[in-house]
Amino acid sequence: MDKALIDLIFLSQKRKDLLLLLKNGGKPIEDIVKGLNVNPTGMLPQIKKLKDEHLVFQEEKEYRLMPLAKILVEKMEPLLETLQAIEKNAEYWQDRDISELPRAFLERFNELKSCFLVKPDSDSIFEPSSVFLDNIRKSKKIICFSSIFHPVFSEIFLANKDNDIRITLVVTEKIYERLKTDFEEELKLYLAREKKKLFICNNEVKIAMLVKTEYFMAADFLTSKGIFDQETLIGFEPAALRWTEDLILHYKEHAQHI
Repeated sequence: MDKALIDLIFLSQKRKDLLLLLKNGGKPIEDIVKGLNVNPTGMLPQIKKLKDEHLVFQEEKEYRLMPLAKILVEKMEPLLETLQAIEKNAEYWQDRDISELPRAFLERFNELKSCFLVKPDSDSIFEPSSVFLDNIRKSKKIICFSSIFHPVFSEIFLANKDNDIRITLVVTEKIYERLKTDFEEELKLYLAREKKKLFICNNEVKIAMLVKTEYFMAADFLTSKGIFDQETLIGFEPAALRWTEDLILHYKEHAQHI
């Protein structure tokens, strides 16, 4: 693709939005105007430019994508979503160490586009956020990966005595040793329950914590200096939940079941 075509697609919000709108089929100008919240006078010149470059054609009263444009839209949508995911929390991602994220999950980074950042309150900097606690406490199926010792281990996970709640923990060897040393009895009771599982990951992973339940996901990435600063990404959309669960299961596959 030459630069002129790149500029044609990406330097106009109207043209870009129109291509995405037509992804699922042709639309008359009335539906385009309504769907994009624009006026016909401003939209028709943009449609003409796309027609001139053989990206859009008109069939009776509907505008449709040319075959080449369909390919372009399929490729540009995840790129735009990835940019959205980064730009939404730009300062956060600029200072995070994601160097060890498997390539497959970097390629799926667009699935985090709906996530928002929760920062700790100044008066409770060492406590999980209320949005995290509210959702974790109502969850019935929890999976978690952690390379840090988080307060939720002793206060929520190990302390949970509800036999109907499924909890799967994947932790590094360092965290497992801490659990055995400081919470020996709680750990024994946890492991004695049928629906409570523990897996030990022998490799050090530069991700502080990942949590996924049927309601939400939470991700804590270390800073570029290896610091855990309690800034948490929270998401409720299915794509973000799938991304987080798949990443936890990736580490679980290489872990030892206790």
